[in-house]
Amino acid sequence: MNIVEVLTLIISLLALSVTYLVFKSNQTPRIVIYATPHYGKETFIQLHIKNIGNGIAENVQINSSRPIPRRAFGITKLNEPLEIFDSGIFKYGIQILAPNQNYIYDWGQFGGLKEALNNESIIFEVKYQFRYPLSILKSNITDVSIINIKELEALPATTGSGNEQLGKIQKELSNLNKEFSKKIK
Repeated sequence: MNIVEVLTLIISLLALSVTYLVFKSNQTPRIVIYATPHYGKETFIQLHIKNIGNGIAENVQINSSRPIPRRAFGITKLNEPLEIFDSGIFKYGIQILAPNQNYIYDWGQFGGLKEALNNESIIFEVKYQFRYPLSILKSNITDVSIINIKELEALPATTGSGNEQLGKIQKELSNLNKEFSKKIK
């Protein structure tokens, strides 16, 4: 073999490895946990657990830096005593989480969650297994998500300001109706 053949072989093997690595990274699951305003139920905040990757995650276990509040409702503070998730996926995990599959919980309202989390971030560590393409064994993977409840503070759906605006509009319309009735008489 001459030097050109050796170089061609090396370049071909490098190209093959890069292609496999790209393919492999495109097939992995990626599980994130995040909070969003619930646009269908004003002032509610939803907790999402979602596989945004392209692979199937198996034996998913969720741990957190602090107890996870449950039904933490209250616009300014908790309306009821603090409840903690001690059942369901946070206790038993998820056997299989397919790509784009998600779990959504009505987590609470801004004031209740702020008090329940002591106005601090909560860190979620999600551990699961995944079998890479062309691999015999499953790999253990860990994803980390951080929720800072303060990030949702100014959003209209978390403060109830939509209801306040509707109340102001209703009051103005009532005043206009009274003035209009007076002018007609």
